[in-house]
Amino acid sequence: MLRLPVRRHIIFFLTLLGSLLILAEALRYPAAHRAPSPYPIQRTVQYAFTLQNQTNRLIERAEFWAAGPVKETATQRCDRLEVSHPYQLISDDLGNQVLFFEIRNLPPFSSRIITVTAHMSFSPVPNRLVVKDTERYLSPEPFYEADAPELTRVAAGLKSNRPMESAEKTFQWVVSNVAYSGYTRNDRGALYALRKKEADCTEFMYLFAALCRANRIPARGMGGFVCTQNALLRPSEYHNWAEFHDGKVWRIADPQRKAFMKDPSHYVAMRVIAKSSQDPLAGFHRFRYSGEGLKVRMNG
Repeated sequence: MLRLPVRRHIIFFLTLLGSLLILAEALRYPAAHRAPSPYPIQRTVQYAFTLQNQTNRLIERAEFWAAGPVKETATQRCDRLEVSHPYQLISDDLGNQVLFFEIRNLPPFSSRIITVTAHMSFSPVPNRLVVKDTERYLSPEPFYEADAPELTRVAAGLKSNRPMESAEKTFQWVVSNVAYSGYTRNDRGALYALRKKEADCTEFMYLFAALCRANRIPARGMGGFVCTQNALLRPSEYHNWAEFHDGKVWRIADPQRKAFMKDPSHYVAMRVIAKSSQDPLAGFHRFRYSGEGLKVRMNG
């Protein structure tokens, strides 16, 4: 039987040998030769909300829901969230993430600031994702009036044999025929933009997506921000654009900014905009809240 000191030396030697073998394997296959990450660009974004009790009474309980970055798109992945207050993360069937906060005992005229820091990864080219149900992105729904006769007539003139060509012709038609109106508070939809020939980013998004749907190209609206580096997200910079599916991948089309499949890694998607029975935000784009006397604003 080996004495204890000898056994310890043997265990130490075997451990050292194993470490050397791992190191040799890493040197043999350096990082440059390993499979590249599908999302190679790291970026951190941060945003905050102020919750204010505007009354002289204690708010014993209030609720607050805020959009978090979409968990995964063809060009984005949300890796980790750091949040200043306890929260519950809720996901819907579109892939949206919503942070739910329960606020207890907010004193009269007091405020709380909730800060969210998202550590994210992006890709300069779209990745293939499993699309569970493309039919939901073909059907008409509020603001995507893809079955309206005047809209289908325009779509028929933009149809090509390949989805990519149809999408590009649709994009060029929207850019050439619709003028930017400046920001409008309320959603008006695709038909409004088609009839008025003017739109803000939201109506540009709806019109492009509805015309694509009329030609059997899956398309959807997206909401979020355009960032080229780490950023503090501000409410005035919130933006809408569209995505269409070319049969292989989701691709970005942003007619208001005249950007077709350009710089997809700059887009931080906070929300897939489509009808969902599981939507915790109940149709609100960025946040919603409940509690008598409570007021909420996004900072910045």
